[in-house]
Amino acid sequence: MPSEPTVPADNAALIESAPTDSRPGAASVWWALLPILLPGLGAPIAFGVATSRRPAPGTVIPLIAYTAAFFGFCVPAANYGSDMVGWLNLFAALSALTATVGACGHLFAIRNRVWGAEKQSIEPSPDPTNRAALDHALRLRDKGRQTIEKDPMLAKRIGIGRPDLPRDIEDGGLIDLNHVPVEILRDLPGFTDATAKQVHDRVEHVGPYQDFNEVIVEIGIPTGFERVLREYVVLIP
Repeated sequence: MPSEPTVPADNAALIESAPTDSRPGAASVWWALLPILLPGLGAPIAFGVATSRRPAPGTVIPLIAYTAAFFGFCVPAANYGSDMVGWLNLFAALSALTATVGACGHLFAIRNRVWGAEKQSIEPSPDPTNRAALDHALRLRDKGRQTIEKDPMLAKRIGIGRPDLPRDIEDGGLIDLNHVPVEILRDLPGFTDATAKQVHDRVEHVGPYQDFNEVIVEIGIPTGFERVLREYVVLIP
């Protein structure tokens, strides 16, 4: 289970309630069973829903793949029927199996990530004495993001999002998910030691994340931690 959210001290207005039960509802079981209940069309429909909720490579690519598998069965069956040759018959059978059993298993695997319950955040009114500090930190984060957008190489060179490095820049507590070490990652809200290592290894072997939705879908961070992570996490190429 992920640890209680730990956020920088200047984030009092963005503290999230820790998710106590982010399990998806029973209706999501029927969603995951669509490829079996509606052979062929069920997989594209289910992954279309997943893509609309979590638009990221982890849902878009399977949508394309299972749609192709659906046509891999339907097109030969429509054109040849019972006259299909051996290899084409095998191809159609494998496509049908992929678009039903394979898709069903895949949907159950990502069910929690797609349908995890969204938790309500707690937004207490900050102490008036800290208001100026909160506003200042917010401006620093906005300035840091603008620098990343305009000149990511400069942002990397001056250490934006890298509290692990000696630097003169103030960035309001930004964290560059693509470059900070595991020791920094594991202190992020919703992260565990295993999650931090998974993110670090993914960046090292596959490449940097391009979009925060990729992180949410691939790593499976509980949705109750998303808002505070989006406030502090940046992705420098």
